[in-house]
Amino acid sequence: MAPVTSRLRRACTTLAAGLALAASALVSPPGAQAAGSAHPGHPPHPAQSASTPYYVDCSAAENGDGSLAAPYNSLAAADAVTYGPGDRLYFKRGATCRGQLKPTGSGSAAAPVRVAPYGSGGARPVIEGGGTVYAAVHLLNVEQWEIRGLEVTNKGATDAERNGILVELADHGTGTHYVLDDVYVHDVDGGDTKSSNGIQFRVSGTATPTRFDDVLVENSEIYKVDREGLTTQSSWACRAVYGCTGGPAWTASTRVVFRGNKIHDIGGDGMVVRVTRDALAEHNEAYDIWMRSAGNNAGLWTINSDGTVFQYNEVHHVRRKAGMNDGMAFDADFGTRGALFQYNYSHDNEGGFLLLCGACGGGANTAGTVARYNLSVNDGSRILYAVGDAAAQILNNTFYMGAGSTTSVVESSGGASTTLWSNNIFYNLGTGGYGGKPAEHTWRNNVMYGNHPASEPADPGKVTADPLLADPGSADPAGYKLKAGSPARGAGQVTTGSGGKDYFGAPAPVACRPDIGAHQVSAFDDAACSGGTNLVANPGFETGVSPWAPSGAVAADTADPHGGGSSLRVSGTPSTAEQKITVAPNTTYTLSGWGRVDAYDTQLAVGVKNFGGSETRIPAFSAFGWRTGSITFTTGATNTSATLYCYTRTGKGSGWCDDLRVVKQ
Repeated sequence: MAPVTSRLRRACTTLAAGLALAASALVSPPGAQAAGSAHPGHPPHPAQSASTPYYVDCSAAENGDGSLAAPYNSLAAADAVTYGPGDRLYFKRGATCRGQLKPTGSGSAAAPVRVAPYGSGGARPVIEGGGTVYAAVHLLNVEQWEIRGLEVTNKGATDAERNGILVELADHGTGTHYVLDDVYVHDVDGGDTKSSNGIQFRVSGTATPTRFDDVLVENSEIYKVDREGLTTQSSWACRAVYGCTGGPAWTASTRVVFRGNKIHDIGGDGMVVRVTRDALAEHNEAYDIWMRSAGNNAGLWTINSDGTVFQYNEVHHVRRKAGMNDGMAFDADFGTRGALFQYNYSHDNEGGFLLLCGACGGGANTAGTVARYNLSVNDGSRILYAVGDAAAQILNNTFYMGAGSTTSVVESSGGASTTLWSNNIFYNLGTGGYGGKPAEHTWRNNVMYGNHPASEPADPGKVTADPLLADPGSADPAGYKLKAGSPARGAGQVTTGSGGKDYFGAPAPVACRPDIGAHQVSAFDDAACSGGTNLVANPGFETGVSPWAPSGAVAADTADPHGGGSSLRVSGTPSTAEQKITVAPNTTYTLSGWGRVDAYDTQLAVGVKNFGGSETRIPAFSAFGWRTGSITFTTGATNTSATLYCYTRTGKGSGWCDDLRVVKQ
């Protein structure tokens, strides 16, 4: 029987409304999101409007009309329908459909199209590409789709470019709302090409600027896939920081969330976030990564993206092939700005914890990468491989290297880096040292316990005593909490934005001195630590620029201040505003403030000089709104003044400073 058209099916909905609603209640997949509910970070959908359910049972002997009583029995029949708002496409549990699912039509913001299992039993419906199709499931230029509960494979006799699930926008403009929830993608024989993925969100074409908005992949498992597990890709990737000036201009996808997924037995990379703004990857587990590929690969990483956040992930057993460079848990690759790695557990990765790879391509360095409150246990090769990053910060992490380890703390090659290491615990029972380029690294208030190689850097706040971890060497993160009497307690340095909590979820100080390492156990009172008299005159630029001394293009700006009604704008290269303040000799002060920039290559700094010590500054590299930072400085024996400044060092854009404070500790 030929499939009934969607128009005829809709004509029957009045007659079958009661049956459809009853059927939908019976066959909704366990754990499916109810209409009108919301994913964290995603707007809720209003209650679903009237819709048409379609059923597919590929074990049925005859093709039906797509009703519950007479389901379709092939993917071709399902693809013949043009789906509309609120439609539902159900696949029979335990049945296998062979070929490709490539539906047409879109839902709406009020009523997305939903795909889910139906029927009794626990077995998933399977869509088996069989290696004969480019993608077993291919959503092309459609919007407002949600897929739950499917099992997808695309196994071929020989390797070729293949995908499990491919969501693609080709010269489409902005495509909105895509959910993949509780899908099981495996056995994708894609060979050693980055275009082959378990799940891929791809932007293609060069005629119309195109991007995704509102993507969620959660609670899914991807395994035995070549080459990459879960990724975004885009042809609209060209910008100077990426080393590209002549292609389709960088058009970032937004509201991209990868949450709660398990990714393992992957030929190459586990997860790659490309050409996005403020993407979020959290609560994922990735292991047995780089199992077959001949190229360089890593666990979870981002490239040519801005503001990517990786948090609460566990990455382990990433391989590193002999003679190759990567194999880390995490990577901020070239063209990346403001990547944040926090609250992650990295262990037993052959290539190390983190790669900063700004010089790995033809563009500029990565900039503003922050790694804070992470735990690294027995990672190999090196903790950090620095290949170019401007103003990276490695803060309040705990790094454990057991007996027999040869892991270095840092190695460098290629492009220039500027990296601050502050408040970290290096529990090093192995023989690895501190490599890299010493002039590119600043060390403040770290615990360096165990091995003390000749390459160990100078650190004015260094602690070398046993930090008294609860159970060092344990596979349980709780083994890296601080015991009573630890010399790491209260011994940290106030640094740029702690994030407000530690690895274990306990509050962490922003204004007070933190504990060293990933565990904050000491009590603190940020209100008291941030109190005291502010020595800065006109700190919020509410009365204009004075008494700041401007040089270059400097002006008070009432557009988008951090607080109050104004901020200070510094434009051009260089431009600066300075203020001399009165201080006491031999006294420690905290300088804090807020900053933002409007271009990827603009470097803004708030700092202090002429106080009897080495000039120090807070770097602020962000195109995504205001960011805070703080530093401490100690005046010289006879110094009674210091000079504050807000300035732009490089770039063609502007920077803004606001709400600056200097208080005595």
